[in-house]
Amino acid sequence: MTEEKELNLIQKLNEASKHIGPIGKDGNNSFQKYRFQSETAIKYAVESAIREVGIRIIPQYEVINQYDKASKRGGENHFVDVMGTFTITDGENTVVGTMPGSGQDSGEKAMAKACTSAQKYFYKQLFNITDKDEDPDADDSHPGGGFGGATSTQVSQTPGPEPITPQQKDTLSKLFNAIAGKAKVDLNVVATSFLKQVNGATSMDQLNHKQAQEIVSVATKKLNKLVTEGKETA
Repeated sequence: MTEEKELNLIQKLNEASKHIGPIGKDGNNSFQKYRFQSETAIKYAVESAIREVGIRIIPQYEVINQYDKASKRGGENHFVDVMGTFTITDGENTVVGTMPGSGQDSGEKAMAKACTSAQKYFYKQLFNITDKDEDPDADDSHPGGGFGGATSTQVSQTPGPEPITPQQKDTLSKLFNAIAGKAKVDLNVVATSFLKQVNGATSMDQLNHKQAQEIVSVATKKLNKLVTEGKETA
């Protein structure tokens, strides 16, 4: 009788991924008129899969930016940007990943939305959760939201790309600093290497909103890799 070999953590993640297929767009934004994959649907699919293989994903969040902005109706919208750190463990081995998230609300719910956004998109990236349709969650909506929120594209009334926002600059600065610290490389070298990937840009002011989003995504993946490598060698 052949003894069954215990799976390592990465193999368990692969097994969990097999149980998660494409998730339909069960959520509906009636105001901006688009459908999306809800947090509930994604969490349910992931929870069932990871429980089956005996792993847990433990979240932790750090607020990296928050501010208020006047709304068109005279009120105030509160924006929060967080960096989510997710510890994946089977009780013996551990892998750590990161994902930024943003939330917008008129009150304290902005914080919860930012954390939810980070967790939702971490799960989507970790398990390659897809949908057959183009995902409107991949784009941002006005007013100038952060970098990971579950928002949709809104047609601008003025021609030309939307410019980079102050919070995007702040987020990129923090990501560059974190990468420089982890990699023990000069900050200017880090910033230049990421910026030049977008049409040879030499400063953040030369980026538009979409380009800044792309660099945030690439820089986050790089930081995630550095953090993971640091955990493995510690």
